[in-house]
Amino acid sequence: MTLKRVGFIGLGAMGLPMAKNLLKAGYELHISAHRNREPVKELKQGGATEHTSLGELAAKSEILISILPTDKEMDSVLLSEDILSHLSTKSILIEMTSGSPAMMKKVARAYEEKGIRVLDGPVSGGTAGAEQGTLTVMTGGRSEVLEDVRPVLNAMAKQIYLVGEIGAGKAIKAINQMLAAMHMVASAEAVALAEKLEIDKEMVKKVIGNSSGASWMLMNKIDSLSERNFTPGFKLALMKKDVQIANDEAGEMPLPFAANTLELFKDAEKEMGDLDFSAIGKNILP
Repeated sequence: MTLKRVGFIGLGAMGLPMAKNLLKAGYELHISAHRNREPVKELKQGGATEHTSLGELAAKSEILISILPTDKEMDSVLLSEDILSHLSTKSILIEMTSGSPAMMKKVARAYEEKGIRVLDGPVSGGTAGAEQGTLTVMTGGRSEVLEDVRPVLNAMAKQIYLVGEIGAGKAIKAINQMLAAMHMVASAEAVALAEKLEIDKEMVKKVIGNSSGASWMLMNKIDSLSERNFTPGFKLALMKKDVQIANDEAGEMPLPFAANTLELFKDAEKEMGDLDFSAIGKNILP
């Protein structure tokens, strides 16, 4: 099955570079009017078609991709009659938001009742991965749906995993984000201690990068931590939201590290919510 018409909802820090990679791969990209005109202008210059409503966008989409901030937007946007009434039963929704498994299942039920196939597909890899097309996609759903959209995902990602049924993608993303947030706090503490002990940053990268204490977060965030550069990529407020999802999913199960990490992000959100999530280090670094 060759699917070429892709509608894209959510042109934020992750969505914009992902959409640009779809254009580069030759897909016919459809976007809708948005209060932030800059991503729309950039994509239109690359050949995307802008529509005045989500209904128009949906009507043109063989594949509809959404990557939204939270469950709230998943509910209000994806379950709007404007979209549901215009999508063809031959269309496929790829839902890539870092949302909750419960909301993903709610969306899937509404679409499947109309005969529209759904793939749960949150991503990891940050804005750099989105720009380079090297994201990891954690998909939940049926294998035949994944195979039908795999070429589209390949335009944005390097690793694609089928992890279970609808909702499983969101679940494993919550686990990933829980760990990423913990590792971010640990990395900030490591940098703070290295500075106190007057250890050169490059030596930390060289030695710990080849030792048992290495982590992706330390190696990729040590420069911005050392430079106190918290220019937003993935915002702290969104990371707090993701850690909250993980804690909520745990229910009564004790997750002491996750709970403590959540409190740190909650405390920092008001002042630093719009900064990069590495800004959690501002309360740790001297």
